[in-house]
Amino acid sequence: MPVIYMLWRFVNFSRSLSSFFQSWDVFGLLFNTISVFIAVVISSLIVGLLISIVTVRFEFAGSKILFTLCALPLVIPSYIGALTYISAFSPKGLFVQLFNSFGLEEIAGIDGFLGSWLVLTLFTYPYVQLICSSALRNLDSTVEDAARSLGVSQLKVYTNVVIPRLKKPIIYSGLLVGLYVISDFGAVSLMRYSTVTKAIYAYYEFSILGDPVIFYSSLLIVLALIISFVQRGSATSRSAKVSGTPRVPKKIKLERSGKMLTYSFLGFVILLGLIIPISVLSFWLLRGIYYGNDVSSSLPGIFGSFSAAIVTSIFAIIISMPIVILISQYKSKFGDILEKLMLSLYGLPHIAVGVSILFISVKIFPSIYQSFFALVVSYLIVFLPQAIGGGQASMEQVKSTYIEASLGLGLSKVETFQKITFPLIYRGLFAGGALVFLSTMKELPQTLLLRPTEFNTMAVDVWSFASEALFTQAAFSAFILLAISAIPTYILSTRNLTV
Repeated sequence: MPVIYMLWRFVNFSRSLSSFFQSWDVFGLLFNTISVFIAVVISSLIVGLLISIVTVRFEFAGSKILFTLCALPLVIPSYIGALTYISAFSPKGLFVQLFNSFGLEEIAGIDGFLGSWLVLTLFTYPYVQLICSSALRNLDSTVEDAARSLGVSQLKVYTNVVIPRLKKPIIYSGLLVGLYVISDFGAVSLMRYSTVTKAIYAYYEFSILGDPVIFYSSLLIVLALIISFVQRGSATSRSAKVSGTPRVPKKIKLERSGKMLTYSFLGFVILLGLIIPISVLSFWLLRGIYYGNDVSSSLPGIFGSFSAAIVTSIFAIIISMPIVILISQYKSKFGDILEKLMLSLYGLPHIAVGVSILFISVKIFPSIYQSFFALVVSYLIVFLPQAIGGGQASMEQVKSTYIEASLGLGLSKVETFQKITFPLIYRGLFAGGALVFLSTMKELPQTLLLRPTEFNTMAVDVWSFASEALFTQAAFSAFILLAISAIPTYILSTRNLTV
């Protein structure tokens, strides 16, 4: 409904569409958005795929720990990452001052396209890492072993055999990264890089119900739908299959030179994605505490984040259960349409969904304007597919013979669900709920647009405190947010529960 309403407003402008396209600003914003989209997707795929291959297929000391450390930047929202890199590498930043003490005075600041590309890559590659590593663990190694027996080098085995067979997870993870990039608001705004999302918020602050807000939100929705359509078309190609019993791939022992190269690569990634952000936040927090800065103003945001995330995740689990059963157990056209609809919802830019809910609440249902209900509904629209994905993955364990046997023994459908279906799918549902909880905790643009008056979350606190240069308070909120978010992320990464 929000998207339909937005598109209806789009075709019923008070001014013609041509008047927007007569301005070069539109093309400039589109060019910037597509440029950073392409750059981040390519670099995230390269980094995430390399981490997956070296940690899953090669044997060396500490591989599991390094895999988890490489996945942890997923906990850090891009706007927090951008804040840390700006405060570290700005003209008067922490690291620039350190470099200057060694006589290196020509260190350029990180902002604009370069800063946006770096930050978004560092905090989105874990999507690729987690998805591709899961696929690698379950990939039949028969073809690889055959290639090696024919004398094919390790490099060619992976470039010509393994990676082509990972086409679907690569495309899917690339889609997740791409949709995240075009939806991102916090990082590009802090990096002063003009994209469509930044324009939406700028026009929103100028005029809440103005035509430019509708135009750019609709433009972003169309762009996301095009990306999703292209991804689905690319992922429908045939995949190589091997008959017989799948062979579990064996880990290959690395030589000394290979170990040094692997440790250097993984260490560099962990340095950029985890150590630098945590170090900068630690500095600001400890420095503020030393000088007696008050952090009590951050406490309401903790309660707000918890309440919004818990309510959203609970409703997501409850709503997803019947949808998962309908899609997975009862094959029908309606189920297929519902599944495609859920996938489309996940691809919607968050700020555009927030604008849609905002317009509906102002124009149609004024009683829910700036209400907690509207905020949770907005969260559910974009995050519900995560809970459904977790449930669908678990439904593969529920064989139709189990259901038929239960019904044949005289159990009702409700009893069958309670005793057979739910015990087999609850882990996946709760894994999906954990993802919804994590995503809600970190969400910024929807919260900025729809939050009730005086309602804060830790994400909003980080944004607000950073905008006012209150770095101690921003660091405190960021640390609490990261600590809470690290729990579901650790569980998902170590137990292979990616959905």
